[in-house]
Amino acid sequence: MKILSRFWWILPIIFIAIYPFTLGGNSPYKSGVLIFVGIYIILAVSLDLLIGYCGQISIGHAAFFAVGAYTSGILTAKYGVHPMFAMLIGMLISTALAWATGRPVLALKEYYLAMATLAFNEIVITLIIGLEGFTGGASGLGDIPPFKIFGFSLVNHIHYYYFVWIIVFFIIAGSLAVVKSSFGRTLIAIHSDEPAARHFGIDSPRYKTRLFMLSSAFASIAGSLYAHYMGFIAPDDFGVISSVNIMVMLYLGGIGTIYGPILGATFMKILPEITYQFQDYELLINGIILIIVLVFMPKGIYGIILKAINRVLRKV
Repeated sequence: MKILSRFWWILPIIFIAIYPFTLGGNSPYKSGVLIFVGIYIILAVSLDLLIGYCGQISIGHAAFFAVGAYTSGILTAKYGVHPMFAMLIGMLISTALAWATGRPVLALKEYYLAMATLAFNEIVITLIIGLEGFTGGASGLGDIPPFKIFGFSLVNHIHYYYFVWIIVFFIIAGSLAVVKSSFGRTLIAIHSDEPAARHFGIDSPRYKTRLFMLSSAFASIAGSLYAHYMGFIAPDDFGVISSVNIMVMLYLGGIGTIYGPILGATFMKILPEITYQFQDYELLINGIILIIVLVFMPKGIYGIILKAINRVLRKV
């Protein structure tokens, strides 16, 4: 039992490794579902760093998702830039935007902060639509080439599947390292009692801005992966509804855990495959799920699983 509790993470890695050739049946569609799951895990985990560990509510996380996607899409489709460099440039632009807006926006609290991030998301979408010559405007941006690594094009769905999940595991590991570091403990102190943290000499605006930059960089990576997989992107992919969906994933799984958002993103991206006949009511369904979770499952799916495991261990 102790070995299982210590090395449980090997099981999902094995599942991801063998999925395309077992349950996936070498199907582009089934591999695609797991590719989307991986991309949204990156988004949910990156938002968890900001909300779960720093207490900064953001309803505009999809804005950085859009910056990464459109930077990669424009640079590769229109200027022939290598996708890897385009991804890095997207990360730099996202972190620069996070740095420029971080101090004034993160100085706000609660509802005011939520509204400011919501407005930021709308500004980014408005710019995408307005700069039609670069972004394709409301019609979208197409002809985005597939990702390339060392000259090898990831056209095959299985190749791209493994590429995405390698990045997912690196980001999860990096996020866990951050929250367990002294930097992460400082963020938790700021979240718990910011006035007390400031009293002890912690420069909370600087720490919050740095985390905001890291979170935006991860979201930008997800955007680049999304753009090169889809080959076509449009403003509707990154609107406020996308930001709300990411928040639903976060709270559904369990905030402040890293593992919770993984479960939430997996559930929320697989759910539409089961309830596709109700896709016109997606926003309504997500809203109902969020209300149920907040009222009856405050610790999310991850909290329920931990509680169940603890009960079993007590009986053993």
